[in-house]
Amino acid sequence: MARRGLTLTGLALCGTSGVLLGLNRFLGDRPVLGEGTSGFIARNPWFWPAVAGLLTAVAVLGTCWLLLQGRAAALRRFTLLGGRRKALTNEAVAGLTREVLGLPGVHDVRVRFTGTRSRPRVMLQILCHESADLGLLLARISEDSLVRFREAIEMPDLHAVLRFRLVYHETRIA
Repeated sequence: MARRGLTLTGLALCGTSGVLLGLNRFLGDRPVLGEGTSGFIARNPWFWPAVAGLLTAVAVLGTCWLLLQGRAAALRRFTLLGGRRKALTNEAVAGLTREVLGLPGVHDVRVRFTGTRSRPRVMLQILCHESADLGLLLARISEDSLVRFREAIEMPDLHAVLRFRLVYHETRIA
């Protein structure tokens, strides 16, 4: 949505400036800059190099921003896992989710792949009850569940990140 707005704004500015320069050319052939501005520019030889430097910096920053936007869009579009491994992974993620949900004190689990093709990682966001034993959960997930998950997807060196969030129940004092 933001890119469409930026594109439309850029096109509107280019069109408007072209129309104004064309009207100025055909309606009187007058100079674009007024006498005061022209005099200031003539007295200060640094003006045009400063304008060129500023516009170059803006163009470089805009190009870098555009390249970063393209990279982010490409990373969202391309999958980290493909083909047979993706099917294995979908089944293994469902099994991992069921297994972690069966642990005491766990309310919800979200499994997500991040990283790059060369260095993928799996991220587990685990929503737990406030009285859950996080040490026990961490040990059971990392030593049992993740070992089986890595074997199932045939990636024994897959890096895993576990994030625990606690759910606190509200108590009312009458």
